Amino acid sequence: MPRWILLFAVMLAALPCLTEERPEYGVRTDGQRVTSLGGPGTKAIALFFVASDCPISNRSFPEMKRLREEFSSRGVRFWFVYPNVGERPEQVRAHQSAYDAGGEALLEATAALVRMAGARVTPEVSVLVPDGDSRWRPVYTGRIDDRFVHIGQERPQPTEHFAERALASMLQGRRVKAATGVPVGCGIINPGVSPGR
Repeated sequence: MPRWILLFAVMLAALPCLTEERPEYGVRTDGQRVTSLGGPGTKAIALFFVASDCPISNRSFPEMKRLREEFSSRGVRFWFVYPNVGERPEQVRAHQSAYDAGGEALLEATAALVRMAGARVTPEVSVLVPDGDSRWRPVYTGRIDDRFVHIGQERPQPTEHFAERALASMLQGRRVKAATGVPVGCGIINPGVSPGR
């Protein structure tokens, strides 16, 4: 077989890989599509599921900001994910500016990240680790801390910091423990999320 035919066959076989679409995780507040959650060297992704109109989510921002500031320099990429369909870019920009101007916001109307992480409410956190080929796998999804006991009851200060423990364990190569208790917050409003999940 002539060499050029063999080379052509190899190029044709590689074509699907070259034209394969990258996943789209949502859009930034400027409309730019997000097709990568973290670049080379990213050890983990932390997704904070938040909502601009959820008081529990808003009261959790100081802890989320603290975690972002503590772990960003250690190879963790943080995203504030706004999964509710009613969120608008200008609203999210103003919200992030008020609560954590340094955080990266992502509007996620398709609910792909919600389904991947298994998030149920805002606020909730999901810690993802690399799973080959630019894919990510959740190792923890649940409560940020135990400040909120249930709707209408909160502690003055949290006694357990589940998200911090999950991030530290993951970076140390230890098993990530699940949080105790059910996440307390506002239900995610998105047609892409199955009811009763």
